[in-house]
Amino acid sequence: MVDLPAHTTEDGFTTFSVVDTEATIIFKCEKTLKDVLRHMAKKDTGYGNTITSVITNLLVKGLEQEKQYKFDKKLSAIRTGSPVRTGEAIPYAIKSKIKSAQDRSSISHYANDISAKVISVEEAKALMESANNELLYYLEQGYSLDDLHPNKKSFGYKWSEGNWIWEVSQKTDEDEEVMVNGKEITRKKRLENDTHYLQYVDNGIEVIAPNVFSNALYKSYDERDEYFNNQLRKVELQNIVYKENADEVLKLIDECCPQGKVEHLKSYIKDRNKIDVIAAHLVKLQRKKERRYRYICLDCFNKEENTYRQIVFMVNRGENRTDTSRDFYEEFNKVKEVPRKRSKP
Repeated sequence: MVDLPAHTTEDGFTTFSVVDTEATIIFKCEKTLKDVLRHMAKKDTGYGNTITSVITNLLVKGLEQEKQYKFDKKLSAIRTGSPVRTGEAIPYAIKSKIKSAQDRSSISHYANDISAKVISVEEAKALMESANNELLYYLEQGYSLDDLHPNKKSFGYKWSEGNWIWEVSQKTDEDEEVMVNGKEITRKKRLENDTHYLQYVDNGIEVIAPNVFSNALYKSYDERDEYFNNQLRKVELQNIVYKENADEVLKLIDECCPQGKVEHLKSYIKDRNKIDVIAAHLVKLQRKKERRYRYICLDCFNKEENTYRQIVFMVNRGENRTDTSRDFYEEFNKVKEVPRKRSKP
């Protein structure tokens, strides 16, 4: 027999005393139900912005109406306030303003002007107070100052939700909940029997910016992680924006594939019932004196033959990018295993 936790009874309601000890409930449900809860989390702000907060809200309201059960304080999952966007990429325009406010909030920013009598100490204090008010505004919006990290590290934050193997792998129709930096995130499950990432390793293909459509080219310049824009800038693609489900792969081929190979490549991926373009990545090749170049990699899956092929290509993107772009086209398949010769003892 399981007893109810500590409680009091008054006016027909049973009020439970909330303790800080956490507990976890995991349950399976139909995908339709999960999609409804996710929609509520993202579109209906009255229930919080996570599935957990939506479920907790509904449970608390249901318990109060059906059982006259209440809690002596608001549960942590449904407490109001701006969500802390830990690990989330801060748009470049906002990041610049936050960095500027951080600089102006320090007395060292005004030290030389104070010494030179350009401004008074009182004026410096007023400017510092104004800058700190700006920082407080962004903190109220949910931005974390911990995320003002260098560009390459910001990309690491993105990849912390998986890793490069997860990024290039095919995904299932199921979602999985994983913990990243103490925060629960939802992502698609990786197809466990998909090991074609080994082709990247064997062929020396290094993913620099994965899934360039969803991570960059579907977004405006200001919405992207600064790292992606810096990498795309090496091949003059930082200002390109594509609309989802609008033959974006074909447009990318027109933009970046050498003219002599355009029709060949389009013909290869034309039958989408046979060839599935899993993703498009920005990559470099691990070849001597060639690592500075950037290429587009179309990762293709042949459904009939159950084989994978990485098609890597780029065109010279102009005289300002001769060091990082060039005409290139190569198709990479699974490396055939060579039987090892064993020497006799």
